[in-house]
Amino acid sequence: MNSEESVFVRKALEDVEKAQKYGRVKQIVTMLLLFAVALPLVLRQTPLPGNGAYVVMIFVGFSLAACTAKIMSLVNKNTISVLRAIADLQRSATGTTSTMR
Repeated sequence: MNSEESVFVRKALEDVEKAQKYGRVKQIVTMLLLFAVALPLVLRQTPLPGNGAYVVMIFVGFSLAACTAKIMSLVNKNTISVLRAIADLQRSATGTTSTMR
């Protein structure tokens, strides 16, 4: 691997790790906001209009948010794994090349 590829892999790995951290914070904030909106509606003493349609919409919203967060987490985790494997290949190829000289 040449130096341009090495820089690209290192930069991509840094970007994915940063995106993973940002995504985790975004996931926590989104879940807290959804919970804050849903809790008063669920705990309401009077029945909700629409035969519980709001409860179903809240449940679907939570489910979609959780599934999306899990998928994004797996994508970032797998991307980091692939980039680290490429970086390790590069390090091992550089190490064997320098020991052969």
